[in-house]
Amino acid sequence: MKYHRHFLYVLAGLILLPVAMAQQALAARKIQPNDLLVIRVLGEADMNKETKVTSDGKINYFFVNDVMVSGMTLSEAQDHLRQLLMKDWFVNPQVNIEMKEFAREVATVNGEVVRPGTLLLPSDRRVDVIEAIGMAGGFTRLASKRKIELVRKGKRTVYSYDDLKNITDPAKKVYVEPDDIIDVGQTII
Repeated sequence: MKYHRHFLYVLAGLILLPVAMAQQALAARKIQPNDLLVIRVLGEADMNKETKVTSDGKINYFFVNDVMVSGMTLSEAQDHLRQLLMKDWFVNPQVNIEMKEFAREVATVNGEVVRPGTLLLPSDRRVDVIEAIGMAGGFTRLASKRKIELVRKGKRTVYSYDDLKNITDPAKKVYVEPDDIIDVGQTII
């Protein structure tokens, strides 16, 4: 019986750990344009609102109009909105902001990969360049693994597969950001 209970604790830990990691990633994620948010003020049902973040990073909310939230965490946005509502309208409002739907973040993988095109990036974790190439089906037989070009905001950087693969420190990995373009070159035949 003692071992059975221990097994259940281990199993529960294995199930709950990914959930906790996803919650931690969500708490650290910054709000961005096209995210869909749900805003509630405790005890004020008529203040509940579902709103999409505009392309310039704002939401429109009762009494305070346009509020910049892009670049803030959900917690920071809650505090900011709470402060704005306390200025002229409410005494100690309890504001809650939840993420209903993430903006779709995409990157492009072109060149010598099996399925070139647009990739939908996961919202709950970061993807590095090697994983993005894998999501595109991997290299074709004509791929030059020494010529993986990353274009980010107009800046081009060339990597080799071996160099990227040898990075073991997660802080030093080359992660894909929204709107990145990865182009896998072709070997000379």
